[in-house]
Amino acid sequence: MEASKVVESVKLLLSSVKKLTDSFLTTEVKFTHMVDRLTSDVHDLLERMERLEKQLLNLRESDQQTGQPQRKPELPVTPESKEMLIPRLNLPLESLLDVYANAPSLLEPFSRPCNITSRTLLGEINEIELEASTQGTTWVLESLDGSLLLVPRPGTLERRNQLETIDRIYKIKGVKELPVLLQLIQPARAVVVQYGRRWQLSQKGMLSVNPDPLRVSTAERLLKLENRLANLEASNG
Repeated sequence: MEASKVVESVKLLLSSVKKLTDSFLTTEVKFTHMVDRLTSDVHDLLERMERLEKQLLNLRESDQQTGQPQRKPELPVTPESKEMLIPRLNLPLESLLDVYANAPSLLEPFSRPCNITSRTLLGEINEIELEASTQGTTWVLESLDGSLLLVPRPGTLERRNQLETIDRIYKIKGVKELPVLLQLIQPARAVVVQYGRRWQLSQKGMLSVNPDPLRVSTAERLLKLENRLANLEASNG
């Protein structure tokens, strides 16, 4: 009798184990199907987001907030991008540097302002990452060959509190102390992380406290001459 009860107990236990196994397998299949559906939905959403990001690529955040009309470019644009709100600049690098040195505001219609991300500043990532920001201290420009160039937003090179940011993106030839007249020698380069919204530094640019005399702003040269003349007149008086 005892042996038969043990056998019955074992059979009952095996039956219960089989039911649990079957139930687990059924649940696993359902869960797998659910995960597959979710994965497919996420993939579809990502594709839709990417399409929307491309459509919104040329909408400047500053225009959305202030309602100000987009400034019409005064420099040549590439034919395929002329209808874009932020067109591609149709200038070689040397000409771009000349424009930046003499009339940097002309580059504004071609630029996207950005700042270094908090992930970089907090040390969460090793890369220098930048994201779009209406108050950005760096401009992202797309050059004639399709490269993404980073240039300091006009007026930021004289600010002492910007030195740490500048030092992350550019090599500085000369004394690294602000305020000082820094000149852009070579733009930094970036690659896309999130289309139209986030970029990653791929190559540092170059700034110098000893500017190329051929690129010093004409207005700056005239101002220096006027100051020298005023000093001479004052000393003679």
